[in-house]
Amino acid sequence: MYPGLYLAKKVLKETGVIFVSIDDNEQANLKLLMDEVFGEGSFVEEIIWKRKRGRDNSAKWFSKSHEYAIVYARNKNKFNVNLLEIDEGTKKAYKNPDNDSRGAYRMLGTWARGTQGGVEYEFIDKQGQHFSKRKWLFSKENLQKLDDDNKLIIRGNNIYRKMFITENKGSVPESIWSDVSNTANASDEIKALFGNILFDTPKPTPYIKRLLKIGTGLDSTILDFFAGSSTTADAVMQLNAEDGGNRQYIMCTLPEP
Repeated sequence: MYPGLYLAKKVLKETGVIFVSIDDNEQANLKLLMDEVFGEGSFVEEIIWKRKRGRDNSAKWFSKSHEYAIVYARNKNKFNVNLLEIDEGTKKAYKNPDNDSRGAYRMLGTWARGTQGGVEYEFIDKQGQHFSKRKWLFSKENLQKLDDDNKLIIRGNNIYRKMFITENKGSVPESIWSDVSNTANASDEIKALFGNILFDTPKPTPYIKRLLKIGTGLDSTILDFFAGSSTTADAVMQLNAEDGGNRQYIMCTLPEP
């Protein structure tokens, strides 16, 4: 893999990112190789993808149900992770019990907990209620502004802020993915297209689309130098159709039947 990764680094933009899929047989060796080619400081994350739909009770030791996607940036200081859309479970946490005209919101504590740091001061809200000195997550000026904007809720001696769903710009990606399809679904995709399973280990398009959403812009160029069944090309076209993007792809693979 070394020559391919070395060339990949040379063509990767300063703001670019590389995702390398691997199972646990070579995960440790790949991490060392990526550290050598891209540098230890370029490591971003190791994503764990739940690739198997069920449990393999015929396994000798453990039923292997996951793979990895190791993530490195060309220049970590210039790479920005895109936020993902809010999932349905998170949306359900937003309520509007007081019929606020600004819409649904969540109640979030304004005081600092544990190692969160914070700013220490006393606070008096616009109703004149006094709150003893403690560490707050906001500066006194910002907490006052939230109060002026009717975004604070008092519960006893605690203050919560209203976080409206319209203020939520998206979700930071997590490192464990169990909600982006699996290899059985990928085989179903291939079978639906060709009437037969022609590839041994295809990736499902939802999984690749998640990677694209995190690492690409609307005009990015995506290079897959182990193209296989060309799931990446399919995922790029699907994502472009969904968000109006103009991403382009380059697929490379060894010449084989």
